[in-house]
Amino acid sequence: MKETLLPAGSSPSLGTLAWNFLVLGATAFGGPPVHISMFRSRFVEKYGWLSSDRFAELFAMANCLPGPSSTQVAFAIGMTQGGVKGGLLAGACFIIPGAITLPLLGFVSSSLSKQIEEPASPANAVAIACSAVGVALVFIAISGLIKKQVFEAGNVVTLGAICFFTGATCLLVHPAPAWLNPSLIFLGGLITILFPVAPDSEVKHANDTGKSGMPVSLAIGIFLLYVIVAAFTIWRDTFDHGWIMPFLTAGMFVWGGGPVVLPMLMTFLTPQWISPTIFLAGISFAEMMPGPVFNISCFLGIQLAINSGWNWLPGIAVCWAGLMGPGITLIFGAYTLWDELRKQRLYQHALPGLNAAAVGLLVPTMFVVYDTLQERSPWQAGSRALVVLAYYFIELCKVNVPAVVVAFGAAGLCWALAQ
Repeated sequence: MKETLLPAGSSPSLGTLAWNFLVLGATAFGGPPVHISMFRSRFVEKYGWLSSDRFAELFAMANCLPGPSSTQVAFAIGMTQGGVKGGLLAGACFIIPGAITLPLLGFVSSSLSKQIEEPASPANAVAIACSAVGVALVFIAISGLIKKQVFEAGNVVTLGAICFFTGATCLLVHPAPAWLNPSLIFLGGLITILFPVAPDSEVKHANDTGKSGMPVSLAIGIFLLYVIVAAFTIWRDTFDHGWIMPFLTAGMFVWGGGPVVLPMLMTFLTPQWISPTIFLAGISFAEMMPGPVFNISCFLGIQLAINSGWNWLPGIAVCWAGLMGPGITLIFGAYTLWDELRKQRLYQHALPGLNAAAVGLLVPTMFVVYDTLQERSPWQAGSRALVVLAYYFIELCKVNVPAVVVAFGAAGLCWALAQ
Protein backbone atom coordinates (compact mmCIF):
# COMPACT_ATOMS: atom_id res chain seq x y z
CA MET A 1 0.00 0.00 0.00
CA LYS A 2 1.28 3.44 -0.88
CA GLU A 3 1.13 6.39 1.47
CA THR A 4 -1.22 9.10 0.27
CA LEU A 5 0.79 12.12 -0.80
CA LEU A 6 -0.12 15.16 -2.83
CA PRO A 7 0.62 14.98 -6.56
CA ALA A 8 3.85 16.61 -7.68
CA GLY A 9 3.67 20.37 -7.73
CA SER A 10 0.51 20.59 -5.61
CA SER A 11 2.15 21.79 -2.39
CA PRO A 12 0.83 25.12 -1.10
CA SER A 13 2.72 28.31 -1.79
CA LEU A 14 4.89 29.81 0.93
CA GLY A 15 2.32 32.59 1.31
CA THR A 16 -0.49 30.07 1.89
CA LEU A 17 1.70 28.18 4.33
CA ALA A 18 2.52 31.36 6.25
CA TRP A 19 -1.10 32.51 6.40
CA ASN A 20 -2.39 29.18 7.75
CA PHE A 21 0.20 29.03 10.51
CA LEU A 22 -0.27 32.69 11.37
CA VAL A 23 -3.99 32.00 11.84
CA LEU A 24 -3.19 29.02 14.05
CA GLY A 25 -0.64 31.05 15.97
CA ALA A 26 -3.38 33.56 16.75
CA THR A 27 -6.16 31.06 17.58
CA ALA A 28 -4.53 27.83 18.88
CA PHE A 29 -5.42 28.13 22.57
CA GLY A 30 -4.94 25.26 25.00
CA GLY A 31 -1.37 23.99 24.76
CA PRO A 32 0.28 21.12 22.82
CA PRO A 33 -2.59 18.60 22.86
CA VAL A 34 -4.93 21.21 21.37
CA HIS A 35 -2.32 22.40 18.87
CA ILE A 36 -1.76 18.85 17.62
CA SER A 37 -5.50 18.31 17.27
CA MET A 38 -5.90 21.57 15.32
CA PHE A 39 -2.95 20.75 13.04
CA ARG A 40 -4.49 17.38 12.24
CA SER A 41 -7.92 18.84 11.61
CA ARG A 42 -6.63 21.54 9.27
CA PHE A 43 -3.73 19.95 7.41
CA VAL A 44 -4.80 16.29 7.29
CA GLU A 45 -8.59 16.33 7.26
CA LYS A 46 -9.40 19.69 5.69
CA TYR A 47 -6.60 20.40 3.21
CA GLY A 48 -5.02 16.95 2.77
CA TRP A 49 -1.51 18.36 2.76
CA LEU A 50 -0.20 15.14 4.31
CA SER A 51 -1.61 11.76 5.23
CA SER A 52 -2.83 10.75 8.67
CA ASP A 53 0.09 8.34 9.01
CA ARG A 54 2.63 10.95 7.98
CA PHE A 55 1.23 13.41 10.50
CA ALA A 56 1.39 10.77 13.24
CA GLU A 57 5.05 10.17 12.38
CA LEU A 58 5.89 13.85 12.80
CA PHE A 59 4.11 13.89 16.16
CA ALA A 60 6.03 10.83 17.39
CA MET A 61 9.32 12.29 16.14
CA ALA A 62 8.77 15.56 18.02
CA ASN A 63 8.08 13.66 21.23
CA CYS A 64 11.46 11.95 20.93
CA LEU A 65 13.24 15.31 21.06
CA PRO A 66 13.64 17.87 23.84
CA GLY A 67 11.79 21.12 23.37
CA PRO A 68 8.26 22.36 22.54
CA SER A 69 6.67 19.39 20.78
CA SER A 70 3.74 21.15 19.08
CA THR A 71 6.03 23.92 17.81
CA GLN A 72 8.40 21.29 16.45
CA VAL A 73 5.48 19.65 14.64
CA ALA A 74 4.62 23.05 13.11
CA PHE A 75 8.18 23.38 11.77
CA ALA A 76 8.06 19.77 10.51
CA ILE A 77 4.74 20.26 8.69
CA GLY A 78 6.22 23.31 7.00
CA MET A 79 9.19 21.21 5.88
CA THR A 80 6.91 18.59 4.33
CA GLN A 81 5.45 21.32 2.11
CA GLY A 82 8.35 23.67 1.45
CA GLY A 83 11.63 22.21 2.71
CA VAL A 84 13.78 24.26 5.08
CA LYS A 85 12.23 27.56 3.94
CA GLY A 86 8.75 26.21 4.50
CA GLY A 87 9.71 24.89 7.93
CA LEU A 88 11.22 28.19 9.07
CA LEU A 89 8.24 30.17 7.78
CA ALA A 90 5.57 27.89 9.27
CA GLY A 91 7.23 27.68 12.67
CA ALA A 92 7.92 31.42 12.89
CA CYS A 93 4.33 32.31 12.01
CA PHE A 94 3.02 29.89 14.62
CA ILE A 95 5.23 31.39 17.34
CA ILE A 96 4.98 35.12 16.58
CA PRO A 97 1.47 36.07 17.87
CA GLY A 98 2.02 34.68 21.37
CA ALA A 99 5.63 35.89 21.46
CA ILE A 100 4.40 39.44 20.85
CA THR A 101 1.51 39.35 23.30
CA LEU A 102 3.22 37.77 26.31
CA PRO A 103 5.84 40.55 26.69
CA LEU A 104 2.99 43.07 26.79
CA LEU A 105 1.36 41.02 29.54
CA GLY A 106 4.74 40.93 31.26
CA PHE A 107 4.73 44.71 31.52
CA VAL A 108 1.12 44.70 32.72
CA SER A 109 1.80 42.06 35.37
CA SER A 110 4.79 44.00 36.58
CA SER A 111 2.53 47.00 37.24
CA LEU A 112 -0.22 44.78 38.73
CA SER A 113 2.08 42.54 40.76
CA LYS A 114 0.48 43.48 44.08
CA GLN A 115 -3.01 42.66 42.79
CA ILE A 116 -1.89 39.32 41.35
CA GLU A 117 -0.47 38.38 44.74
CA GLU A 118 -4.01 38.55 46.17
CA PRO A 119 -5.93 35.28 45.47
CA ALA A 120 -9.35 36.95 45.14
CA SER A 121 -8.21 39.97 43.13
CA PRO A 122 -9.84 40.78 39.76
CA ALA A 123 -6.53 40.14 37.93
CA ASN A 124 -6.16 36.68 39.44
CA ALA A 125 -9.84 35.86 38.92
CA VAL A 126 -9.61 36.64 35.19
CA ALA A 127 -6.49 34.46 34.86
CA ILE A 128 -8.14 31.55 36.70
CA ALA A 129 -11.33 31.74 34.62
CA CYS A 130 -9.37 31.72 31.37
CA SER A 131 -7.20 28.86 32.62
CA ALA A 132 -10.38 26.80 33.11
CA VAL A 133 -10.93 27.03 29.35
CA GLY A 134 -7.41 25.74 28.81
CA VAL A 135 -8.10 22.73 31.03
CA ALA A 136 -11.23 21.87 29.02
CA LEU A 137 -9.28 22.20 25.77
CA VAL A 138 -6.67 19.76 27.02
CA PHE A 139 -9.39 17.22 27.90
CA ILE A 140 -10.97 17.60 24.45
CA ALA A 141 -7.71 17.33 22.57
CA ILE A 142 -6.33 14.29 24.40
CA SER A 143 -9.57 12.34 24.13
CA GLY A 144 -9.62 13.07 20.39
CA LEU A 145 -6.04 11.89 19.92
CA ILE A 146 -6.73 8.68 21.87
CA LYS A 147 -9.66 7.98 19.56
CA LYS A 148 -7.52 8.47 16.43
CA GLN A 149 -4.30 6.76 17.53
CA VAL A 150 -5.73 3.91 19.64
CA PHE A 151 -9.35 3.09 18.78
CA GLU A 152 -9.01 3.68 15.03
CA ALA A 153 -5.42 2.49 14.52
CA GLY A 154 -5.62 -1.30 14.80
CA ASN A 155 -5.46 -3.68 17.74
CA VAL A 156 -7.20 -1.69 20.47
CA VAL A 157 -6.02 -3.93 23.32
CA THR A 158 -2.32 -3.68 22.40
CA LEU A 159 -2.33 0.00 21.47
CA GLY A 160 -4.52 0.85 24.45
CA ALA A 161 -2.09 -0.91 26.78
CA ILE A 162 0.85 1.03 25.28
CA CYS A 163 -1.00 4.35 25.55
CA PHE A 164 -2.40 4.02 29.04
CA PHE A 165 0.54 2.22 30.66
CA THR A 166 2.75 4.98 29.24
CA GLY A 167 0.47 7.59 30.82
CA ALA A 168 0.37 5.71 34.12
CA THR A 169 4.16 5.44 34.20
CA CYS A 170 4.54 9.19 33.67
CA LEU A 171 2.10 9.83 36.51
CA LEU A 172 3.98 7.49 38.87
CA VAL A 173 7.50 8.73 38.08
CA HIS A 174 7.66 12.33 39.24
CA PRO A 175 9.77 14.24 38.59
CA ALA A 176 10.49 12.36 35.38
CA PRO A 177 14.16 11.86 34.38
CA ALA A 178 15.17 13.23 30.99
CA TRP A 179 15.44 9.76 29.44
CA LEU A 180 11.95 8.57 30.40
CA ASN A 181 9.81 10.02 27.58
CA PRO A 182 11.95 8.91 24.61
CA SER A 183 12.45 5.51 26.27
CA LEU A 184 8.69 5.00 26.59
CA ILE A 185 8.18 5.94 22.95
CA PHE A 186 10.84 3.51 21.76
CA LEU A 187 9.37 0.81 24.01
CA GLY A 188 5.97 1.36 22.39
CA GLY A 189 7.52 0.89 18.97
CA LEU A 190 9.38 -2.25 20.08
CA ILE A 191 6.13 -3.80 21.34
CA THR A 192 4.38 -3.42 17.98
CA ILE A 193 7.46 -4.79 16.21
CA LEU A 194 7.31 -7.93 18.36
CA PHE A 195 3.50 -8.05 18.36
CA PRO A 196 2.37 -6.40 15.10
CA VAL A 197 -1.05 -4.77 15.13
CA ALA A 198 -1.48 -5.33 11.38
CA PRO A 199 -0.32 -8.10 9.00
CA ASP A 200 2.75 -7.45 6.91
CA SER A 201 0.68 -7.11 3.74
CA GLU A 202 -1.16 -4.12 5.21
CA VAL A 203 1.91 -2.22 6.37
CA LYS A 204 2.20 0.98 4.38
CA HIS A 205 5.24 1.75 2.28
CA ALA A 206 6.41 5.31 2.81
CA ASN A 207 7.50 7.17 -0.30
CA ASP A 208 10.24 9.76 -0.30
CA THR A 209 8.65 13.20 0.01
CA GLY A 210 11.71 14.96 -1.39
CA LYS A 211 10.96 18.00 0.76
CA SER A 212 13.65 18.08 3.44
CA GLY A 213 16.00 20.31 1.45
CA MET A 214 18.91 19.31 3.67
CA PRO A 215 21.66 16.72 3.07
CA VAL A 216 22.05 13.94 5.61
CA SER A 217 25.58 15.15 6.43
CA LEU A 218 24.24 18.55 7.52
CA ALA A 219 21.56 16.87 9.63
CA ILE A 220 24.24 14.83 11.39
CA GLY A 221 26.20 18.05 11.90
CA ILE A 222 23.21 19.57 13.71
CA PHE A 223 23.19 16.70 16.18
CA LEU A 224 26.96 16.99 16.71
CA LEU A 225 26.45 20.72 17.44
CA TYR A 226 23.78 19.75 19.95
CA VAL A 227 26.24 17.44 21.73
CA ILE A 228 28.84 20.23 21.92
CA VAL A 229 26.37 22.77 23.30
CA ALA A 230 25.01 20.16 25.73
CA ALA A 231 28.53 19.58 27.08
CA PHE A 232 28.99 23.34 27.47
CA THR A 233 25.65 23.62 29.27
CA ILE A 234 26.56 20.89 31.75
CA TRP A 235 29.96 22.50 32.38
CA ARG A 236 28.50 25.99 32.91
CA ASP A 237 25.64 24.68 35.03
CA THR A 238 28.07 23.38 37.64
CA PHE A 239 29.03 26.89 38.74
CA ASP A 240 26.58 29.30 37.11
CA HIS A 241 23.61 29.81 39.42
CA GLY A 242 22.07 32.84 37.70
CA TRP A 243 18.70 33.06 35.94
CA ILE A 244 19.90 32.55 32.34
CA MET A 245 21.31 29.00 32.44
CA PRO A 246 18.07 27.35 33.67
CA PHE A 247 16.42 28.31 30.36
CA LEU A 248 19.20 26.74 28.28
CA THR A 249 19.29 23.67 30.52
CA ALA A 250 15.53 23.19 30.12
CA GLY A 251 15.71 23.74 26.37
CA MET A 252 18.56 21.25 25.95
CA PHE A 253 17.59 18.42 28.25
CA VAL A 254 13.89 18.42 29.12
CA TRP A 255 11.43 16.17 27.30
CA GLY A 256 7.69 16.48 27.82
CA GLY A 257 6.97 20.12 26.95
CA GLY A 258 5.38 22.73 29.20
CA PRO A 259 4.09 20.37 31.93
CA VAL A 260 7.70 19.34 32.61
CA VAL A 261 9.58 22.52 31.74
CA LEU A 262 7.46 24.95 33.76
CA PRO A 263 7.83 23.17 37.13
CA MET A 264 11.55 22.85 36.47
CA LEU A 265 11.94 26.57 35.76
CA MET A 266 9.84 27.41 38.79
CA THR A 267 12.16 25.33 40.98
CA PHE A 268 15.24 27.17 39.68
CA LEU A 269 13.85 30.71 39.54
CA THR A 270 11.55 31.08 42.56
CA PRO A 271 11.68 32.69 45.02
CA GLN A 272 15.22 34.02 44.50
CA TRP A 273 14.74 35.60 41.08
CA ILE A 274 10.98 35.93 40.70
CA SER A 275 7.91 35.77 42.96
CA PRO A 276 6.13 32.38 42.87
CA THR A 277 2.79 34.16 42.45
CA ILE A 278 4.06 36.13 39.46
CA PHE A 279 5.44 32.93 37.98
CA LEU A 280 2.05 31.22 38.38
CA ALA A 281 0.36 34.24 36.84
CA GLY A 282 2.74 33.83 33.90
CA ILE A 283 1.56 30.24 33.51
CA SER A 284 -2.03 31.48 33.39
CA PHE A 285 -1.18 34.10 30.80
CA ALA A 286 0.73 31.54 28.70
CA GLU A 287 -2.28 29.21 28.84
CA MET A 288 -4.57 32.07 27.83
CA MET A 289 -2.44 32.94 24.81
CA PRO A 290 -2.45 30.97 21.56
CA GLY A 291 0.70 29.26 20.35
CA PRO A 292 3.40 27.45 22.33
CA VAL A 293 3.45 27.60 26.13
CA PHE A 294 7.25 27.98 25.79
CA ASN A 295 6.52 31.60 24.87
CA ILE A 296 6.29 32.11 28.62
CA SER A 297 10.03 32.72 28.29
CA CYS A 298 9.12 36.16 26.88
CA PHE A 299 6.99 36.93 29.95
CA LEU A 300 9.64 35.66 32.38
CA GLY A 301 12.44 37.40 30.49
CA ILE A 302 10.85 40.81 31.14
CA GLN A 303 10.28 40.06 34.83
CA LEU A 304 13.80 38.76 35.37
CA ALA A 305 15.42 41.58 33.41
CA ILE A 306 13.53 44.27 35.35
CA ASN A 307 14.32 42.59 38.68
CA SER A 308 18.01 42.34 37.76
CA GLY A 309 18.40 45.86 36.35
CA TRP A 310 18.71 44.65 32.74
CA ASN A 311 17.19 46.16 29.63
CA TRP A 312 13.96 44.21 28.94
CA LEU A 313 14.76 43.37 25.30
CA PRO A 314 17.96 41.38 25.97
CA GLY A 315 16.12 39.68 28.83
CA ILE A 316 13.45 38.42 26.44
CA ALA A 317 16.02 37.41 23.81
CA VAL A 318 18.25 35.28 26.03
CA CYS A 319 15.36 33.53 27.80
CA TRP A 320 13.48 32.81 24.57
CA ALA A 321 16.59 31.61 22.69
CA GLY A 322 17.67 29.38 25.58
CA LEU A 323 14.30 27.69 25.96
CA MET A 324 13.15 27.50 22.32
CA GLY A 325 16.38 27.43 20.32
CA PRO A 326 17.64 23.87 20.96
CA GLY A 327 14.37 22.11 20.13
CA ILE A 328 13.80 24.21 16.99
CA THR A 329 17.31 23.52 15.72
CA LEU A 330 17.07 19.80 16.43
CA ILE A 331 13.84 19.36 14.47
CA PHE A 332 15.60 20.26 11.20
CA GLY A 333 18.26 17.59 11.69
CA ALA A 334 15.78 15.04 13.02
CA TYR A 335 13.36 15.52 10.13
CA THR A 336 15.96 14.65 7.51
CA LEU A 337 17.21 11.58 9.39
CA TRP A 338 13.66 10.47 10.21
CA ASP A 339 12.74 10.75 6.53
CA GLU A 340 15.40 8.12 5.80
CA LEU A 341 14.30 5.91 8.68
CA ARG A 342 10.61 5.91 7.75
CA LYS A 343 11.32 4.03 4.49
CA GLN A 344 12.23 0.88 6.46
CA ARG A 345 9.51 -1.77 6.87
CA LEU A 346 10.60 -2.48 10.44
CA TYR A 347 9.90 1.13 11.29
CA GLN A 348 6.46 0.93 9.70
CA HIS A 349 5.60 -1.95 12.05
CA ALA A 350 6.87 0.15 14.98
CA LEU A 351 4.87 3.24 13.99
CA PRO A 352 1.51 2.37 15.64
CA GLY A 353 3.30 1.71 18.94
CA LEU A 354 5.33 4.91 18.65
CA ASN A 355 2.14 6.90 18.07
CA ALA A 356 0.20 5.27 20.92
CA ALA A 357 3.07 5.92 23.35
CA ALA A 358 3.37 9.53 22.18
CA VAL A 359 -0.32 10.08 22.96
CA GLY A 360 0.15 8.35 26.31
CA LEU A 361 2.75 10.95 27.23
CA LEU A 362 0.02 13.57 27.00
CA VAL A 363 -2.42 11.79 29.35
CA PRO A 364 -0.77 13.13 32.56
CA THR A 365 -1.23 16.64 31.20
CA MET A 366 -4.94 16.41 32.03
CA PHE A 367 -4.17 15.92 35.71
CA VAL A 368 -1.33 18.45 35.80
CA VAL A 369 -3.35 21.32 34.32
CA TYR A 370 -6.38 20.52 36.47
CA ASP A 371 -4.36 20.29 39.69
CA THR A 372 -2.56 23.54 38.85
CA LEU A 373 -5.87 25.30 38.24
CA GLN A 374 -7.33 24.09 41.53
CA GLU A 375 -4.24 25.06 43.53
CA ARG A 376 -4.46 28.65 42.28
CA SER A 377 -8.23 29.01 42.34
CA PRO A 378 -9.83 31.04 45.17
CA TRP A 379 -13.15 29.30 44.39
CA GLN A 380 -12.45 25.67 43.49
CA ALA A 381 -16.10 24.68 42.98
CA GLY A 382 -16.51 27.59 40.55
CA SER A 383 -13.37 26.75 38.57
CA ARG A 384 -14.53 23.12 38.26
CA ALA A 385 -17.90 24.33 36.96
CA LEU A 386 -16.16 26.55 34.40
CA VAL A 387 -14.16 23.59 33.09
CA VAL A 388 -17.36 21.58 32.55
CA LEU A 389 -19.13 24.49 30.85
CA ALA A 390 -16.13 25.25 28.63
CA TYR A 391 -16.10 21.61 27.51
CA TYR A 392 -19.80 21.86 26.63
CA PHE A 393 -19.53 25.12 24.67
CA ILE A 394 -16.39 24.16 22.73
CA GLU A 395 -16.88 20.43 22.08
CA LEU A 396 -20.66 20.17 21.71
CA CYS A 397 -21.79 23.66 20.69
CA LYS A 398 -18.65 24.33 18.60
CA VAL A 399 -18.32 27.88 19.93
CA ASN A 400 -15.16 29.68 18.81
CA VAL A 401 -12.40 29.23 21.42
CA PRO A 402 -11.32 32.90 21.66
CA ALA A 403 -14.97 33.87 22.26
CA VAL A 404 -15.19 31.37 25.11
CA VAL A 405 -11.93 32.68 26.60
CA VAL A 406 -13.17 36.29 26.51
CA ALA A 407 -16.57 35.36 27.96
CA PHE A 408 -15.07 33.32 30.79
CA GLY A 409 -12.53 36.04 31.56
CA ALA A 410 -15.40 38.51 31.88
CA ALA A 411 -17.22 36.05 34.16
CA GLY A 412 -14.12 35.82 36.38
CA LEU A 413 -13.92 39.59 36.57
CA CYS A 414 -17.60 39.86 37.52
CA TRP A 415 -17.15 37.26 40.24
CA ALA A 416 -14.20 39.14 41.72
CA LEU A 417 -16.02 42.50 41.65
CA ALA A 418 -19.08 40.96 43.30
CA GLN A 419 -17.10 39.80 46.34
